[in-house]
Amino acid sequence: MNNVKNIKIAAIGDSITFGYPYTPGQSWFNRAAGRLNISHVNSGVNGDTTEGMASRFGRDVLRHQPTHVIIMGGTNDAYLGSDVASVMDNIRYMSERALEDSIVPIIGLPIPCNDLAEELLLGKYRKEIRSYAAGGGLDVIDFHAAMTDSNGTKIKAGLHCDGIHPNEDGYSVMTDAAVKFLVEKLMMRESNI
Repeated sequence: MNNVKNIKIAAIGDSITFGYPYTPGQSWFNRAAGRLNISHVNSGVNGDTTEGMASRFGRDVLRHQPTHVIIMGGTNDAYLGSDVASVMDNIRYMSERALEDSIVPIIGLPIPCNDLAEELLLGKYRKEIRSYAAGGGLDVIDFHAAMTDSNGTKIKAGLHCDGIHPNEDGYSVMTDAAVKFLVEKLMMRESNI
């Protein structure tokens, strides 16, 4: 963890990256970056879709010149019924734009939601995200596993405020997952350079 000063991470996403219903300071991303003393930019926007994220990627990620970007979206796409192909096109676009600018893309798997139809669609997104990441050698933060109940279909009881958004305990669980990933995958890698 010696070269933490050389890491700057941006996160682009929806309300779950923003930290809704709280402030960005209470989001999983800001809490994780703060815990690790990493320079960071939270570009989570309440209500955003992967299409919206892709359209603002230059302004909200590239102009900040981070070393890494965490891309996490899909929940609002699921509520709009967006097909898997269009969501993946947006995620691919953002990942490729990052790589073109020498920014390492990391994809966050969307957390579960308690609405069955939307959760089924989110499951399809997650499957394609895993496949895409594996094929391209990209890292994935599995927020879904950290937040899902024993049946694998809903947010764990006590970790959400409305069946979609984490509560403070939920954001703490996401923070722990992000910190574990960042320490194992990024900070250890950086210190070995």
